[in-house]
Amino acid sequence: MSTTTTQSLARGSRKRTRSCATGLRCHRCDLSYALEESVFACPQCGKGLDITYDYELAARRFEEVPRETRARNIWRFEELLPIVDASAQARVGSHGGYTPLIRADRLGAELGIANLYLKDDSTSRPSLSYKDRVVAMSVARLLELGRTEMGCVSTGNVGTAVASYAAKAGADAYVFYPNRLEDTKARACAAMGAKVCQVEGNYDEANRRCREVAESTGMEFANITLRPFYAEGAKTEAFEIVEQLEWKAPEHIITAAAGGTLSSRLHKGLGELQLLGLAETDSTRIHIAQPSGCNPISAAILAEEAEIRPITPETAAHSLAIGAPGDGYLVIDAVLKRGGTGGFASDPEIFAGVDLLAATEGLLTEPAGGTTVAVLHKMAAEGRFGADEVVVAIITGNGLKTLDDHPDKPWPAKIECELDAMLEALEELKSTAALRDRALEALAHR
Repeated sequence: MSTTTTQSLARGSRKRTRSCATGLRCHRCDLSYALEESVFACPQCGKGLDITYDYELAARRFEEVPRETRARNIWRFEELLPIVDASAQARVGSHGGYTPLIRADRLGAELGIANLYLKDDSTSRPSLSYKDRVVAMSVARLLELGRTEMGCVSTGNVGTAVASYAAKAGADAYVFYPNRLEDTKARACAAMGAKVCQVEGNYDEANRRCREVAESTGMEFANITLRPFYAEGAKTEAFEIVEQLEWKAPEHIITAAAGGTLSSRLHKGLGELQLLGLAETDSTRIHIAQPSGCNPISAAILAEEAEIRPITPETAAHSLAIGAPGDGYLVIDAVLKRGGTGGFASDPEIFAGVDLLAATEGLLTEPAGGTTVAVLHKMAAEGRFGADEVVVAIITGNGLKTLDDHPDKPWPAKIECELDAMLEALEELKSTAALRDRALEALAHR
């Protein structure tokens, strides 16, 4: 670009946000780059870049706007988000973020956790997953750059979020899915006007090829070339959790991990809250959950290894099927620094977790959420949570989008529409073990 985004904002009439972003910095070698530079990986070492902020300025600006007047959406903490062009922010929309934090007494009672909360991103708008948070940042950055088309590589939820936000912003979306894509999510992308392409190979193979596509065409990719901005959206999860707990950080946060963006940026977000003096967050532990068929991050954490050993995914939890997670090393660092751990669950345990959550709290989640519940159950059984400690489990996606992947439930034969037949059927149903009991038993004996 001949004129940078920041320079054009300074000279032009466009309104700036309250962002205190100052630049980009390499995660590993600490080299710095200007915020407006079109770079997504460090030219020196190849590692990812992080957004930097002026935290003293952010603290002052945060106090200038009363909390009760702040928007209850993704932009509530705009001082600590990287978008500087207010028009780009506005075009993305104001409906994402600020999802419910639900006290889960019934699930907690089953698992033996006295103070369990669910951060329910299965209700996130517009695409019913946590990916709304990260994609909102990517699309806003795309608009700051004056671009009108965007690609993404996706196992499911990124694609639907990109399709939705791009449609809202008037941009063209191109979604590349690897093999074994989730059909419902792909159809949703097409319904929102995105162009969808299925790529032979797994996610990691498709991701490598999409990097080449980006380099060959100059097209921006939400989770590749725009990744430093994309990742910043994930830390809003931490901001909201702590605020919704009345500015008292929980002792534990557990979430499913795929590429590692969410779990690593929870760590950053918690640290930023403490830097601004909003909450004491040093004692919050971060735990991650993965399928046993794709657990490279959990395996490294449990083995106390600093590097990821890539694996070939083999799991029904498609949204977690990333065998070479790009931010895996950041997750290891975050989890170990915070005294957390990793865990994993088999596919049957994952679906039992889906059923248990649905039967106790009335929330239907996708397999990623079932993974979190299954690992949460194991951790509780191991005595990892103190009696008075607050535990927050993040439910990252909605199960309505993945029902085709859930094991079939027995479906009763048709009965006559007569009183006697219906009373007989009712008695049979009452004698059958409740879904909650079956799900709990399945988890307890694995």
